[in-house]
Amino acid sequence: MPTHLLALDTGSPLVSVALARDGAVVASRAVEQERSSTRLLAMVREVLDEAGIGTGDLSSIAVLRGPGSFTGLRIGLATALGLHQALGIPATALPSLQALALSAGTAGRVIAAVDALRGDWSAQAFEDGRPTDEMELVPGPELPRLAGGVEAVVTGFGVSRLREIPGWSADLRLLEPGPLAPAAALLAASPGTVWDPALLTSAIYSRPPAISLPKKRLPKPRVPALT
Repeated sequence: MPTHLLALDTGSPLVSVALARDGAVVASRAVEQERSSTRLLAMVREVLDEAGIGTGDLSSIAVLRGPGSFTGLRIGLATALGLHQALGIPATALPSLQALALSAGTAGRVIAAVDALRGDWSAQAFEDGRPTDEMELVPGPELPRLAGGVEAVVTGFGVSRLREIPGWSADLRLLEPGPLAPAAALLAASPGTVWDPALLTSAIYSRPPAISLPKKRLPKPRVPALT
């Protein structure tokens, strides 16, 4: 019986959905993030229809967990969690940088980078698809350091503007990616994938979320009763 894996990426500027059958992508959809809030579930339905299956035929679901858009990541993780709970199928969340590196479609050194704003990039180096170190927050001009002195590809949404940095190394080729859900589907279909639904509640952020914690409320002083 064929296996059907649904993959989502909602944290990138290009939100995408892909369906893999027995490890091969058979349908995908993508839309700019500004329109994704009204299109995500419709795109899921479209890839299922194209593959000729229903939600009940899904074998597993995977979603990219960041780094990326705070709101976008939460939407994707919540959607995957809802499908996991409703359908009772295996689910997991995968690092977006690893999917970015895979989408480059090249061997050797790849630097996957996500714009973290303020001139910084969340970046990680990969060698033949395997991470060489942990993700780190790197100013744009310092990204060449992750190449380790060899020719490399830098891939990520918006990396083409790095070319404007004075003295940018000619040994670093800049590659704008396409939709990441197909790469996420292939990554999830690989034998080493850890299927852990707990990861659906653990997004990866470039920086700690900018939120204000509620202030601790002090008990009101008791007023003595008048006698």
